[in-house]
Amino acid sequence: MPSSIEEPQPSSTTLEIPVTPATGNWLVELQDELGARQRPLAKDRVVVGTSSRADIVVNDPTVSSRHCALSVLGDGVVIEDLGSRNGTFVGSARVREAWARAGAAVSIGHSTLVVAVADGREAASPPGDPLEAVSGRSIVMRRLADQVRRLARHALPVLVAGESGTGKELIARALHKEGPRRTRPFVAINVTALPRDLVESELFGHERGSFTGAHARRLGAFAEAEGGTLFLDEVGDLPLDAQPKLLRALDGYEVRRVGSSGSGARADVRVVAATHAPLEQRVTAGQFRRDLFHRLECFVIHVPPLRERRGDIAAIARELLRQIAPQVGHRTLTTPALARLASHDWPGNVRELRNVLCRAADGTGRAGSIDASHIDLAIRRDQAPRPCGLTPDAARALLREHGGNLSASARAAGMPRTSFRKLLEP
Repeated sequence: MPSSIEEPQPSSTTLEIPVTPATGNWLVELQDELGARQRPLAKDRVVVGTSSRADIVVNDPTVSSRHCALSVLGDGVVIEDLGSRNGTFVGSARVREAWARAGAAVSIGHSTLVVAVADGREAASPPGDPLEAVSGRSIVMRRLADQVRRLARHALPVLVAGESGTGKELIARALHKEGPRRTRPFVAINVTALPRDLVESELFGHERGSFTGAHARRLGAFAEAEGGTLFLDEVGDLPLDAQPKLLRALDGYEVRRVGSSGSGARADVRVVAATHAPLEQRVTAGQFRRDLFHRLECFVIHVPPLRERRGDIAAIARELLRQIAPQVGHRTLTTPALARLASHDWPGNVRELRNVLCRAADGTGRAGSIDASHIDLAIRRDQAPRPCGLTPDAARALLREHGGNLSASARAAGMPRTSFRKLLEP
């Protein structure tokens, strides 16, 4: 992709841009202080800036009145800086003129433009407001919010699929909060953290004396979530021998506690399950029952990774900095820093972004501004080492202290959730 890095004193260098006819219907998604919105791109040059005379008006005091211009050319879009005071960045590079393909993020001031090919849904009704507790104001996240609000009315199971760190539990909590069960309990169980010999007891309860260590009767997660929502995180790790009982509960049959000789009770529980790995692959490998898979996937919500919604990164980063300010102090992000964040692929998604911002803030010393150089160092730095003395037994104890919440336990341990999870493996 031809591009030109802008020097402190701009030269008159002109890029060689492929001259081919414009193809496809293009649009740009803008995220500024007013939120996210889409605008079509025609073959003609479109000026972006804060001026009311601009073709795309940006609400952002760090953007110039005529900041940059966009024009469709071939199977991409030409981005031209118009002498802006804070620069135009494509990826992490400050440019005078560049040619970008679909999905490219353009950073201007504190705002982001993402160029894309129209998918035909733009003519339909616009998406609604984003979810209050879920970071992300992009069009794709607002469509996800609409899906959550529709599915919240039902009592049928929902499978939330997405990479680690995308916020699947937040989506599950939103399903609960937006629905008629909001006043009833929300019970979260991380299947990976359950001892294999206690899975049935944790889910369905047990009678006193039913096994060694059962000193008292236990209700179990289904009973605790009665009338509300039971969230099963990483459901793909549920042992095979426990899967038939979960299927029976989902099919509306009686749930019986371990060691119970009497009849059980039907559970009035809405089950929301989450997985970071495709369950179809586990079904094929014989690790997950096909009938249970089809019961759980009645409705599926796919949570997109950060690299597929780069326009959200700047807003999420600012919110994360606000959250960690009590620990690291007040910090702001320069435009080059925001551009560097938008250019990274974030395999660890929001969790990785938070870690990078913590390290970048620490690297600034007492300074209040995070620049691109701080972000580069934070991204390249190895993951923080495991705290001294954190053995598998200590990790399980920490997990118990946090009520089985794997994410909270990993944060308390100061390590990625994937690394913390490995300590729990037998």
